[in-house]
Amino acid sequence: MVPTVLVVEPYADLRAGIVSTLKRLSLDCDAVATPDDARLKLRDHDYAWVVVDVDSPDPTTELVSSIDKRSRVILITDADPRERRAHPRHPMLRKPFGRDELLAQFPK
Repeated sequence: MVPTVLVVEPYADLRAGIVSTLKRLSLDCDAVATPDDARLKLRDHDYAWVVVDVDSPDPTTELVSSIDKRSRVILITDADPRERRAHPRHPMLRKPFGRDELLAQFPK
């Protein structure tokens, strides 16, 4: 079975870029724009990873807290990643991040 990633990113271009990059690792990806859409996906599917834009216009703190502990959460943000107060246990990538930085979050 191919590992699955859920990408939660409000901006269509960035969402498509992340999915395209992850597909290079042969990862199966679902992508949504809002935390509400992510909750629907998470209700029906188990994901190995969830990539979440924590700068989303919609609140994401509750979403991140509700993700099953079996999923690895990777956060993306415009803020300085050293400002990890809200989600200290998850890796964080600062935008703009490169393809290699994103791919480094996923085991080969």
